[in-house]
Amino acid sequence: MSDVPLAYPVPWLFIRDHAPTYGLKNASLETLRHVSFSLVGPGSLPAHFPMTVNAGDTAWLPIEGDDLARSTTLVVRWRRQNDDEYLWRCVF
Repeated sequence: MSDVPLAYPVPWLFIRDHAPTYGLKNASLETLRHVSFSLVGPGSLPAHFPMTVNAGDTAWLPIEGDDLARSTTLVVRWRRQNDDEYLWRCVF
């Protein structure tokens, strides 16, 4: 038997209340490193460097576009403390 967990809960809370600025809150108890964001679809997100998001902190992203919910997906990448890399896609 392996000690690798079968599931890892997504640590992000997607905050849509302040559109066109969206928040991704680190709802976990650990610091997430090398966090980066990209869009799939016609939306627009300014270029940025990968960042560290501490437990409880929120990364704010200005995202522009018409009808994002129909045509755009936000892709979030990060590394946990053990250096495992994760990818999460979320929609508006």
